[in-house]
Amino acid sequence: MKLEEFISKNRVKFEEEVSPDLWTKLEKQLPPKPKPTIWVNSKIWRIAAGIIICLGVGFWFGKYSKEEVFASKQDKMISSEPTLVTYTEAVSEKKKNLEDLIEKNPELQKAFLSDLSDLQKNFEYLKSQLPHNPNHDQLFEAMVQNLKWQIELLNQQTAIAVDVNKHEIL
Repeated sequence: MKLEEFISKNRVKFEEEVSPDLWTKLEKQLPPKPKPTIWVNSKIWRIAAGIIICLGVGFWFGKYSKEEVFASKQDKMISSEPTLVTYTEAVSEKKKNLEDLIEKNPELQKAFLSDLSDLQKNFEYLKSQLPHNPNHDQLFEAMVQNLKWQIELLNQQTAIAVDVNKHEIL
């Protein structure tokens, strides 16, 4: 109620227009508007750039140098493992002897070499898993077992080839 009375008594004053001078005086008393600027703190940007560069270099070295170092370690491990070297040499020698025996029989050659290639592919797969698998001992055992199977297969194939050659001579 009091508000209504106040408004009705002072209605004329409310409808008066304020002089423009008053508005300019008020504007001068107000603090100036800050200009919208992008404040760049060069120290923060330098630190951020340094961190990004360090992360990038670390990522690059972590990704590429590990693979190269591990691959060279893998090659050294395989070549330094005497059983693998011995069995690999035995497989190569027996394979060469078998190829000499079956060179005149292409059907036998095709069958024998396809059987052997399956085992060799398996050996190469095991060898390729060496960098990714943390349990090297089990992989070496599997590789040695694979080479033993190759030698056993080559021995059986050599025996068959000798029998076939005997029957061809007779």
